Amino acid sequence: MHTSEYSNNSVLLVDDESSILRALKRTLMPLKCQIFLAESADQALQILDNNDIDLIISDMRMPGTNGDKLLAQAALKHPDSERIILSGYSDAQATINAINNGAISRFILKPWDDDELVKIVRKCFKLATLNLRNEALEKLAAQRAIALEELNKSLESKVAQRTEQLEKNNSELNDSYRSIVKMFSSMIASRLVGQNTNQANELNPILLKIAEKFEIEGIELKQLLYAWQLRFLGKLSFSDELLQTPYIEMSATQQRQFQRHPLLSQAACLSVKPMYSSGQLLLQHREYLDGSGYPRGLSSDSIDFRAQIICVLSDYHALVSGLYKQHCYSSEQALEYLTIAVPERYNQQVVTELSNQLNQLAHPQKNLHDQLQDSSELINGMRLSRDIVTATGCLLLSAGQVLDEVFINRVREMERNLEETLNIYISL
Repeated sequence: MHTSEYSNNSVLLVDDESSILRALKRTLMPLKCQIFLAESADQALQILDNNDIDLIISDMRMPGTNGDKLLAQAALKHPDSERIILSGYSDAQATINAINNGAISRFILKPWDDDELVKIVRKCFKLATLNLRNEALEKLAAQRAIALEELNKSLESKVAQRTEQLEKNNSELNDSYRSIVKMFSSMIASRLVGQNTNQANELNPILLKIAEKFEIEGIELKQLLYAWQLRFLGKLSFSDELLQTPYIEMSATQQRQFQRHPLLSQAACLSVKPMYSSGQLLLQHREYLDGSGYPRGLSSDSIDFRAQIICVLSDYHALVSGLYKQHCYSSEQALEYLTIAVPERYNQQVVTELSNQLNQLAHPQKNLHDQLQDSSELINGMRLSRDIVTATGCLLLSAGQVLDEVFINRVREMERNLEETLNIYISL
């Protein structure tokens, strides 16, 4: 008889005849399993309550409680125990009923075959071992599921913290880029003394309004704003003489040197990756739609629309601040230049919106929108939009001054005494 060791398994044998119990025990002893003996149903139930039993083998006919009723109770209280009935032919119907009621999984006819019995018990033990392993695996899987859920929660928390940190770092990085732009803007302002950089800054809200009008937002708006603030960056290396000479009065050599400033601005942005796109706008912001601009002579659709906006505002500023000619244009004259003198150079939609915004945002204290006025046309109540300065740079009257009869007469008297026609700009 082939046997195996099942020391971790147990079997409960139930029969009211001790000789049968001994015979069953002898048959199963080679399996080296734990064997419990009970001569009654009550004794069997007591053993079941105090021990883990893998298999119950019970006789059908016993005094008091029969085997089918015993196993029915065992099925309720100890469902994990396998249940087998020892039955004779005369107990066939009762055995069938027990099987149908789920009280037993199989039956063995008396007299039994020892080898067949051992084989059945061995299969039951293997099934019990497999069930234990499955339970252990299920328990382990449940534990791991809980651990995984806790890990996921921990990871979610860590991811949230990491995301928050990254967002904070990104915000700090963006702040640092803005700080860099502000730093260079300050350097530019200090370098370009006398070029009305403050006046150029007054165009900032107009730039934002124009961008809003043409639905420029997000990263594209940020790139536009950076480019606008850094448009003079390439001029930092120029000599004072070059910076102080109006463009139209420069020599051909000076103009060629001056026309390099978009290239220099772009080059300065190449070392800072997030500024690269703004550098592309700086490279194009002096290009004209008709191809007459610099440094590459681009035309029309080859020029980024945002660069076209910067071009319009830059030339408007150059005209009203004396950077184009020694003579400063009024805002009306500058707009006429953009729309009538050389309209083919500029995006006229942008020029129209500039004109609209000048009217809407004009302020008595600022020369966003003003008019050049002859002294003979001055009347009481007019307000100066710019300082009145002599040709030698002497300040006569400050911007914001409201003119009355006394001031008007003094201005006319100064023109006669100096034999000079003064540039008088009046707020509209």
